[in-house]
Amino acid sequence: MSAPVVLPQRRILGLIFLTVFMDIVGFSIIIPLFPHLLDHYIRAEGSSGTLIGSMNAAAEWMGGDTVFKKTVLFGGLLSTLYSLLQFVFSPIWGAWSDRIGRRRILTITLAGNALSYLLWVFAAQFWVVVATRLVSGMLAGNIAVASAAAADVTDEKERTKGMAVVGVAIGLGFVFGPVIGGLAAGFQFAHSAATGSFGLNPFSVPAVIAASLAFLNYLLVVRFFPETLPPQRRALADARRPSVFDLAQVRSSAVRRTSFANLVYQIAFTGMENTIVFLTLALFAYSPRDNAWLFLFNGACMIFAQGLARQLVKRLGQRKVVMLGMLIAAGAFLWVALIPPALAADGDGAKTSFYLGLGLISFATGLILPSVSALVSLYSDASEQGRNLGILRSAGSLARVVGPVTAALLYFHFGSHFWVYLGGALLMLPAIWIVRGLPDPDLRRADA
Repeated sequence: MSAPVVLPQRRILGLIFLTVFMDIVGFSIIIPLFPHLLDHYIRAEGSSGTLIGSMNAAAEWMGGDTVFKKTVLFGGLLSTLYSLLQFVFSPIWGAWSDRIGRRRILTITLAGNALSYLLWVFAAQFWVVVATRLVSGMLAGNIAVASAAAADVTDEKERTKGMAVVGVAIGLGFVFGPVIGGLAAGFQFAHSAATGSFGLNPFSVPAVIAASLAFLNYLLVVRFFPETLPPQRRALADARRPSVFDLAQVRSSAVRRTSFANLVYQIAFTGMENTIVFLTLALFAYSPRDNAWLFLFNGACMIFAQGLARQLVKRLGQRKVVMLGMLIAAGAFLWVALIPPALAADGDGAKTSFYLGLGLISFATGLILPSVSALVSLYSDASEQGRNLGILRSAGSLARVVGPVTAALLYFHFGSHFWVYLGGALLMLPAIWIVRGLPDPDLRRADA
């Protein structure tokens, strides 16, 4: 066996960033397409004996009297299905990477993702779309493995730096992926009405882009990504990955409370994130292309906030920046909740009000997420930083399971966005109360 290639830390972290970024871009391409994608399959198969036909009948029995309400419910279920599989399988992939190496697991998961997106290209029936999300969810171990690779090449003092690289890649991926998906939806391959399970569909172009990115990512890892966990260290690797369920065993009460506040916030945020494209359809009849510009605007607000946060931290400290972000988010959630559907008839005035609320939520998120990670790092001993940051990320993954389906059920039951966004505003109250009681890191007791 040849010796592993030794590359500078900076180059390895750059490769980790690129791998995670491309993975998230490919995954999030579908986000702005959900309402129109689901509407297409409901209208094409909703009265048949197919999977979506059975789901359609169940939704009608539950009170889904419009196609729109059904798309909201099915979108939430699809998002939760993917996130649940990711939550379950990510620790498994991470543990396997401890035994056989990071690079090998990355090649397996990326190759599987490329094949799942290729299947989406030819998803003439809805069950094929569901199959692609099942496969993608089960193979969504890339983030856990990339985080482990970042930990491999950083020591305890630089662990936060390595985790920040992964976090920034995820954030930027969620900005550019929906933009690419929304713009690509304006182009279609020539296709005819499907007579079987496989064939081109109206969303095959975004699927081709997602598949191409995944395949390019696979080639990148095969050609350039080094093995960061040499064989002699694999026997020493912890086979059990940090999980949100380990939160009770964390020694620092400040870390426990910070992680719980982050979980509460992310449930609210992911619920909003999952329903936003349905809300724009209801208020303004937005197309996927319109949603692309909305996601670009939200991403710009988040990036601006992250830059501003560095200056605010110097004046206020990390804890107060998190509190400020949550206070802004509470007001913004309430603002959007109070936008009545009839206001959409006012045209530009309604859109200005809507963009203000969504922009503030994104701005608040840009303040909160980096500062929460920094707080957990500051509250942790050097020997526990990696584990505690892993638990924090696991809490965020759990929020992506709970938030979308909860928001979808509220939207489906009430037929309005009001209760979804009011729920988000109310969730901010316990989160703010928890953060308010946290010690400032530089003043905390050793046993905090």
